[in-house]
Amino acid sequence: MRLGILWWEPGEVESLGIAEACRERGHEVTLFGLEDIGAGDTPLGTVPTIAGEEADAFDTVLSRAHIGAENWRDAVERLSLLSDTPGLAMLDPVGTHVRTVSKFAMLHRLTRSGIRVPPTRSVRTMADVEQAVDRWDRIVLKPSVGFRGIDVERFTHGLGLGERAKAASLLDRYGVLICQPYYPHEGDHRVLVIGEEPSVCTRFHTSDDAWKPFPGDGLPPGGSWDVRIEVREPSREMADIGIRATKAMGLSYAGVDVVETEDGPVVMEVNVVPGWGALPPDVQRVPNRAVADLVERRTRELRPS
Repeated sequence: MRLGILWWEPGEVESLGIAEACRERGHEVTLFGLEDIGAGDTPLGTVPTIAGEEADAFDTVLSRAHIGAENWRDAVERLSLLSDTPGLAMLDPVGTHVRTVSKFAMLHRLTRSGIRVPPTRSVRTMADVEQAVDRWDRIVLKPSVGFRGIDVERFTHGLGLGERAKAASLLDRYGVLICQPYYPHEGDHRVLVIGEEPSVCTRFHTSDDAWKPFPGDGLPPGGSWDVRIEVREPSREMADIGIRATKAMGLSYAGVDVVETEDGPVVMEVNVVPGWGALPPDVQRVPNRAVADLVERRTRELRPS
């Protein structure tokens, strides 16, 4: 098998680990970035290329591409090129990737599939934010397209001058934000689903000021973000939620973030590019091998010999 792995960034641990697992099985693997996707001319017209080589020379491409607000147009355009390559098995195609990266689209699709998500509204003005605070008291504001907790902010003590300035800054930056009630909790669950099976699952032990798994843009001087990651077996309910959410989004594999509330578990997000690089090397090998299994299986399904 000729496999291309489209990585999030050069040296990404997960992509390197998957590549190693596939090479151990005798597969030819090429690692590349979004900037390596282009178009070439042939006597028959334009063809998509990967690092100057025609894309149809590959059997399969596993996409771990980063689509963010700052590179949305370019990333979607390049992923569209690959997704439209005849005979190329794309895991996953651009439409599936994009509707998961967009939290608005993701939450709507999960809702339609009967999966419990937080009450969610879009806000464009401070008046919208004030209405949300009146309804829910404690709220979270976040961009629809984002990662690693960047610009995800909670408001738990009303809207004083400082809170108003923070909310107004986010609105100026993004134009429209996701607004949800804040669920007091200690611990975020990440159910990693590969194919239709749960793989390595983790719990982020969050609490107090370190209320989300990742601190976002960084910490203030002298600040700390004490979040411990625990590898654990998911309960049957958690595993079922992860599998259902991954299937609802049409993904080959995903990291499903779940928070336990007083009313039961709630899916906060489905990650199209799940990470496990912070785990011990022996633990990382479990999902690496599971993704290699998935790529082989899906290639056989999509490109039968």
